[in-house]
Amino acid sequence: MVTAAVCAVIAGYRSYTAIGEWVADLPAETAAALGIDAGRRPSETMIRRLLQALDPDRLTAVIGAWLATQMPTQDPWPLAHRE
Repeated sequence: MVTAAVCAVIAGYRSYTAIGEWVADLPAETAAALGIDAGRRPSETMIRRLLQALDPDRLTAVIGAWLATQMPTQDPWPLAHRE
């Protein structure tokens, strides 16, 4: 659910209501990929309660650590730096 909320915010949805609507409108395949049972979408109230219970500093640290693992370890454009 947190992943879906993060995706909604990245897509421009800022309020709990907007995030809930974004989650409700997801195609079933996308919901499943985000770990959401397509037949049992979370309500705006559930999303709000979940997000309010999160420690924002911990969430930032976890997302930052994950993003760091997504960085390539090798130069993706090795020829671009040659003259």
